[in-house]
Amino acid sequence: MTTLFALILALTGPVLPAPPPAPQAAAPVKDLNAVIDGVDKTFASMKDFSAKFIQVSTNSVNQTQQDEGHLYLTRSKKMRVEYGRPDQPFDQLWVSDGKTLYTYVPGNRQATKDPVKDSMADQFPIMFLLGRSGLRNEFKDFTKLDTKPLFQGDTVIRLNPNKNNKEIQGIEIEVNPRTSYIDRMKILYADKASTEFIFTDIEINRNLPAEKFEFTPPPGIRVVQGQ
Repeated sequence: MTTLFALILALTGPVLPAPPPAPQAAAPVKDLNAVIDGVDKTFASMKDFSAKFIQVSTNSVNQTQQDEGHLYLTRSKKMRVEYGRPDQPFDQLWVSDGKTLYTYVPGNRQATKDPVKDSMADQFPIMFLLGRSGLRNEFKDFTKLDTKPLFQGDTVIRLNPNKNNKEIQGIEIEVNPRTSYIDRMKILYADKASTEFIFTDIEINRNLPAEKFEFTPPPGIRVVQGQ
């Protein structure tokens, strides 16, 4: 869904002749461009990313579910997601070495494996951004929203997909202008559902070990092919 970014300036004081539109728009657009450039530069230089997260999933009839966990990503598209409270064993584990995705739920007597597909970035779009630059090539346009940020001082931006994506209508990101980290990300789907991620304790370029992204089945757990 494409939105138009309208800039409205409130003028006070004596009535003056209307200035040309370009100078009025210059300052806000430059600020938005600076934020986008900062995200581009920061994510392009990232080798790995880790953070605690809260995930809020809302379906098309406005029913919500909240989960939390820890996310680990690398530039080579390796991923580890541990769902559950940090002071307790994980409830669910996703591990990908970049080629195969393993899903394991303790209590089940088996784990599943599936080939990694590009569509995984639909679930964790921040995975798509890691190690890449050029948001202007990947998204049609950007809109700076007036939405109150969750973290004070952050800038909220709407990303409109460049390609014809029938499932995802847009992505909202909340950017810390000092670090250019994405503190919050919300995926908006065509059926009015959404998935929101709130990131805390963000760490980058910590040289995450390869073993972090390897899955070894616990004793007695078999691995079966998924869908």
